[in-house]
Amino acid sequence: MTTEAAPPQTFDSVALYLSWDHDRLDAILQSVRARVEAGSWEAARREYAAFHDGLDRHIRLEEGILFPLFEERTGMTGGPTAVMREEHREIRGALGVMREALGRGDAALFHDGLGQLHSVLPDHNVKEERMLYPTMDRILPKADRAALAARLQRE
Repeated sequence: MTTEAAPPQTFDSVALYLSWDHDRLDAILQSVRARVEAGSWEAARREYAAFHDGLDRHIRLEEGILFPLFEERTGMTGGPTAVMREEHREIRGALGVMREALGRGDAALFHDGLGQLHSVLPDHNVKEERMLYPTMDRILPKADRAALAARLQRE
């Protein structure tokens, strides 16, 4: 399982790049789960570190760049981005449980954390992929959209 963060191509759309990143992170998490179930704790910890770092980066890009721009362009500051920030806090809580479980080699606790993550992340990603990202692509002129997608890939 590769945990490489660099995309295999350059994306000129917020939706295409960040959706690709969701899929990449999902694949890493699936591999971590398989490693835990096989009792391969060192491999699970190594891949989890890549998952955690990648998801943390993804959240930082959204909260630091995408959400403020969305709020500025739409005037919506207490709506979808406020909900998504709260979901990010829940996601980070689940990540903490999973990290602790991996450190202890506790498969049951890992699955508890994974369950917490799965109670939030799939619906959260759908909201982003169906509403937030396409809205950003629609409201930005083509050159600005491409520049934003490039910035997200660089940072």
